Amino acid sequence: MPSIKDIMETNVITLETHKTVYDAAVLMTEKKRGCLIITEGLVPVGIITERDIVRRFVYQNFLQRETKISEIMSKPLVTIDPDSSLREAARVMVKNAIRRLPVIKDNKLVGIITTSDFARHLSKKSTTEKMFEAMARYPQVSTSY
Repeated sequence: MPSIKDIMETNVITLETHKTVYDAAVLMTEKKRGCLIITEGLVPVGIITERDIVRRFVYQNFLQRETKISEIMSKPLVTIDPDSSLREAARVMVKNAIRRLPVIKDNKLVGIITTSDFARHLSKKSTTEKMFEAMARYPQVSTSY
């Protein structure tokens, strides 16, 4: 069975805690991402999602460009190890009602796994399915001995 490291996204976009919500929204738009991992130095400390911006920033009418992302980010950061199973990741995500799970190794951000990663992984054909498809492309040959 594949582990987290086999399907996680490794190009994770980060932003420092002192940046503003406006900075986060611009970066998410530019990078076409639904979330950013928030860091202090190189240490991941939180996550901000599109939902956080809508529910905690826009909804509460904090329409100030100076609002710091540390004021609305989700914390503490729920994470998983890259060698964990996909089943364990699914349990953590369901238990915490989250759709994005940062992957941490030795206190360093190494990736992120999302519900989309699960869907992409589950939609792939198995080796057996690929073999049957390949076999079906060739006509049956009689093997009378």
